[in-house]
Amino acid sequence: MSDGRFVITTTLEGYINALIPAGKFNNCTIGFRIPEEELPKFDAVYEQALEWGKNKMGGKRFSAELPKWDESGLVKVSYGGDSNSPMFPWVDTDGVPVDLTAQVWKGTVVKLIIDLRPYVFGAKVGCSLKVRGAQIIKMVSCGGSDSGGMDETEVAALFGKTEGFKTGSPSFEPSVDPGDGPADYDVDDVPF
Repeated sequence: MSDGRFVITTTLEGYINALIPAGKFNNCTIGFRIPEEELPKFDAVYEQALEWGKNKMGGKRFSAELPKWDESGLVKVSYGGDSNSPMFPWVDTDGVPVDLTAQVWKGTVVKLIIDLRPYVFGAKVGCSLKVRGAQIIKMVSCGGSDSGGMDETEVAALFGKTEGFKTGSPSFEPSVDPGDGPADYDVDDVPF
């Protein structure tokens, strides 16, 4: 089977709880879309995983699990906290760990390290998807974003150095001009 490790650049979407486990299931969760040009490679690894599992089952009956992504490449991943998947490292473009109190919102641009591995579990054959690390290229948080520049520079650590979001020196850009408030807003309607 070919190597199942991918490094992709994508944008977080859907419900995002990236850094601190919380909620009913006490875990973290992100959603992202596999880039269109990478999707055939992911599908090929999935097909190889099913073939590997079929050989491993040695003629026994089995059911093939669906891939962890849909037709458009959308993936939802839960990790950390009480989930079975461990928390993975989040770094900025200099390779510095991101502060766990940072708020990561949908629209954040990230590079992700993803491992696809075949598995056989009972009578099920499939392909697991694990995120092993994340590098924030453009941070979207609290109604604004921080991307610094977008040019790549020297290699540092796992991802190398990239111009962009820096934990130590954020450069906040407001994304919305609040103006005079909503169209039907009236100062006299404020209850305090």
